[in-house]
Amino acid sequence: MENNHFFDYLQSQLKSSNLSAIALELDIPKALLHDWVQARRSPSLKNMKHVRKIAEYLGVGLEYLLFGEEKAEEIVSAVTFEDEGKKYKVIITKSDIRG
Repeated sequence: MENNHFFDYLQSQLKSSNLSAIALELDIPKALLHDWVQARRSPSLKNMKHVRKIAEYLGVGLEYLLFGEEKAEEIVSAVTFEDEGKKYKVIITKSDIRG
């Protein structure tokens, strides 16, 4: 199966986690997350929004999650909170700004 970094990273980070709870928290299909962690199916363009949610949850960039490549910008912290029934997520990134 292609994209070994994606599968290896998910397995290393989520192997002892409650995948159903994570899927519910991130609002992604449980079966999709289970399939990715078990390397049964590859991410596609159609479900890239779910891949991004997982990257944010794990505190890594999308490029790193998919390919193992670092981007100049990395997520330092991500906080999810709820106010008056609406969910919000604040993401703090560190950028390598070059002149």
